[in-house]
Amino acid sequence: MNVEKAEYFGAALNSFVLAFGESNHLVRKILADAGVDRIDPDRWYDYDWAISIYGRIAREVGAAAVAAVGRKMIETAVFPPGIDSVQAVLMSLGAAFKLNARGPGIGDIFCTIEDDGHSATIVRTQKGSCALNIGIIAGGCARYGVQALIEHGAGGCQDQGAPTCLYHVSW
Repeated sequence: MNVEKAEYFGAALNSFVLAFGESNHLVRKILADAGVDRIDPDRWYDYDWAISIYGRIAREVGAAAVAAVGRKMIETAVFPPGIDSVQAVLMSLGAAFKLNARGPGIGDIFCTIEDDGHSATIVRTQKGSCALNIGIIAGGCARYGVQALIEHGAGGCQDQGAPTCLYHVSW
């Protein structure tokens, strides 16, 4: 492991290929413009380079497409034992992020389940796409049969330069 630089795991990055399909013209173009012909799911990539791919999707197709990639990421993710509810999956987002990203300055994801048991507050400090995280949250909830309301909190968005994103999730 190279702890000197931030890296992103290929299996997580490959979710955009799975979401759009390998033969999709947009996928081939984005990969070619990034200087590769495919994403190796077993390789670690430069973090900023990997995150720039999600930014490119947002610019060319829109934030909804990036959210769809986040949902696909959750659909294909392997979950450890004990992740068996909406609450458990939301509480595990930070740990799951750390399985797919490593190195200095990558940030984290923190979740607090509210007292009612049907809402949560999520604070995201990691560098990356807000829409991707919304898709991941929605996909995590959907995995347990729940359609969640995800509201972006006040205080700015990292996509516009704020230091954090805050989400209120209710189901």
